[in-house]
Amino acid sequence: METIEELETKITRLFEKHEKIKREKEQAEKKLQQRETEWHQLRGQIRQFERERNEIRERLDKILGHLEELDIA
Repeated sequence: METIEELETKITRLFEKHEKIKREKEQAEKKLQQRETEWHQLRGQIRQFERERNEIRERLDKILGHLEELDIA
């Protein structure tokens, strides 16, 4: 049968492990939140780049259209 001291030691170690796991979980959640924020920022940048690309494409098409009109004349 375990003594009170052994039980106390086991409970203390269990508590310490619990606290360590709790801190690791908090760190993981914080890191996840940072990654999600970065992901949203990157998605916003991608959308902006896509808009800019489409705008440039439209402008180039317009310029090419003007150049084709000049060749016809």
